[in-house]
Amino acid sequence: MRVTVLGSGTAQPQPDSPASGLLLQATDTSLLLDCGTGAITRLEAHLDPRDLTAVLIGHLHGDHFLDLVPLRYLFPWAGGVERHLPVYIPPGQRLRIDALAESISERPGFFDDAFTVAEYDPAGRLTFGCLEVEFRRARHYVPAWSMAFTDGRHRFVYLGDTGPSDDLVAFATGADLLIMEATLPSSAEDDVERGHLTAEEAIELAEDAAAKRALLVHYPSARRAEIERLCERTEGRVRAAVPGTAVRVGTETVTETGGG
Repeated sequence: MRVTVLGSGTAQPQPDSPASGLLLQATDTSLLLDCGTGAITRLEAHLDPRDLTAVLIGHLHGDHFLDLVPLRYLFPWAGGVERHLPVYIPPGQRLRIDALAESISERPGFFDDAFTVAEYDPAGRLTFGCLEVEFRRARHYVPAWSMAFTDGRHRFVYLGDTGPSDDLVAFATGADLLIMEATLPSSAEDDVERGHLTAEEAIELAEDAAAKRALLVHYPSARRAEIERLCERTEGRVRAAVPGTAVRVGTETVTETGGG
């Protein structure tokens, strides 16, 4: 498995990074995990987005799914595609995709002409080629789901947006690669019912889960140097990701291209 960070930013526009988006590749499988603003432009540097195996969305905040719009515009305007791109969204959210088409003044069925939109069952698992994915409820302000992928040898966990959670520590335990957010400068800036992590909390979560390697995303670019300093005590096991950071899961290989 190879994971490439397309965007490490938050909902607030960043000068050097799209919002949430990860590319997961394994043999003949290419999955886009979240599709935040700006992610599709970065994805095009790695492969034709129309060649994706599927798109998986953890939750429907704009910085995690709004680039479904430019992704759709890559397909023929009036449909007639040879293969519909599977797009998996959280349960109970299908009407929001229809509402998105209406909000951008497109016709009913606009997304259905190019995508096969399906709600995943968090109690079940999905299989894409050699990859199997399972889900776990995240701690967020809206229904949100973390994802774990395995190819039978290694395990990659993407938590998405979440507050502190013992359940997600258990979900991530022993991961070869763990990717999680580091949105907040202080927990005092969050709601009473938590929905995001500080960098310190994210590092602690990675350590409690005994993850072999962890990347921090979903943080303001202006705080990158500060977050990198906080990661220093982990001796390289946890680090701040930038667009272009790529990891071969289960190895020590980390590269950064086109980021910053």
